[in-house]
Amino acid sequence: MVPRIILPENAPTAKIELRHLMGDVYVTIQRKKDYIEAKWQGHITADNVVCAAQAYLDLLKEAPCPKLLNDKTEVTGDWQDANDWLQFEWLPQVLRLGLRYLAHVYSFSMFSKLAARELEERITPQLSMKNFYERRLAEEWLLAQDPLAAGQRAATA
Repeated sequence: MVPRIILPENAPTAKIELRHLMGDVYVTIQRKKDYIEAKWQGHITADNVVCAAQAYLDLLKEAPCPKLLNDKTEVTGDWQDANDWLQFEWLPQVLRLGLRYLAHVYSFSMFSKLAARELEERITPQLSMKNFYERRLAEEWLLAQDPLAAGQRAATA
């Protein structure tokens, strides 16, 4: 049997948990084998989204990763006010750090869903973002994306 080598930048990491002032976790960020996952829960605000996006940036600075699975299935709340910051501050930084694909799983909350749709309109085509109703479909799409092809497209644009 040939030993399997896992490169450090692709190795799963410990979870980063961000919490509300009362102690409830609102997002868990973790590097998986092929992508970074942000798993959200509970009621979130625009400030929560900005804090999580900054934590995600720190993780990317340690080791770049071209794919992000952003699962907001279990959230409520309107985070649309974070979209300006995400578009004008976060997006240029994550692009420089190698992010190319963002699979977003919708919440059942209409406000959260509208914020995600607006974000997709704002950041594509610079970043390939796609919204999904099911996590399984989001993960399948994300895993099927070729980061080398995205890098070549970005270099020729």
